Amino acid sequence: MIKELKANFYRILRSKSFIVICILIFLLSVFVSVEVKAIADNPGDWIGYLEKLAGTEESTASTDEAVNSDVSVSVSALSENLEMLGELDNFDGVMRMNWCNELVCFLHCIFIALFISAEYKSHFHVNHFSLNASPRLIVFVEWLSLMISAIMIEVIAYGVSFGICALLCNSFDYSGAGTMLKYGALMAGIMVVYASFAFMVAYLRKAAALSIVLSSLFVFGVLDFIYGFASVWIEVAEYFALNNTIQNIAYGRYGAIRYGFEVAVIVFYTAVFLGVSLIVASTRDPY
Repeated sequence: MIKELKANFYRILRSKSFIVICILIFLLSVFVSVEVKAIADNPGDWIGYLEKLAGTEESTASTDEAVNSDVSVSVSALSENLEMLGELDNFDGVMRMNWCNELVCFLHCIFIALFISAEYKSHFHVNHFSLNASPRLIVFVEWLSLMISAIMIEVIAYGVSFGICALLCNSFDYSGAGTMLKYGALMAGIMVVYASFAFMVAYLRKAAALSIVLSSLFVFGVLDFIYGFASVWIEVAEYFALNNTIQNIAYGRYGAIRYGFEVAVIVFYTAVFLGVSLIVASTRDPY
């Protein structure tokens, strides 16, 4: 198993798609740092200026009332969202801004789909059998190595974002580590679910295109509409809508009971996606 992990990590680190995805994620972490600085320190009181602008637009009569109304609503929504985010210049705030982003999850899905597709197009996966490993073990270790890589990238990206925020923010609050670990573990589980889905589809089809398309539908909340309708009759269905979970984490709205339900849902999703891949591995001709 150790040899399998070493072989997979060697292939991952040499993958061009891995390098590109890492660069994009680290650029996003730098952007998040600037965003946290702008919200936490409010340089030039730009938030107050927007709120004042919204009040002015509401009180000023104009022939173009529709435009003024749209501006006022947009500014009010922005102000409300900033208030709901709470304190950001701490361990927990940086994590929520850095990880609670569907785009980050989708980038990992793209990388996994491209990596699995390249493995089968080059027939490199056949070399794993020279290590005297069973097909199911090969698939499991490949999945494990990809999940570890995704989590490690996010941990490093968080470290970059945290370091920049600590340097830029006027008075960084070194608190919220416990909350960061609690929400961070849940968000990491959600990333594993999305990545496992991309892995499953890419492994079943041995191609990247379908995996990327289906992952985009899953990651960006198309299935959440179905769960939303189902939750009208079956309340538990709302816990399967992972996009809602990401939003709740971003705004720090989580109780112990809901947290437990979400952990169970994450375990269920991961077991299904990985289980399907392992079942197919045990029946498919590896060559």
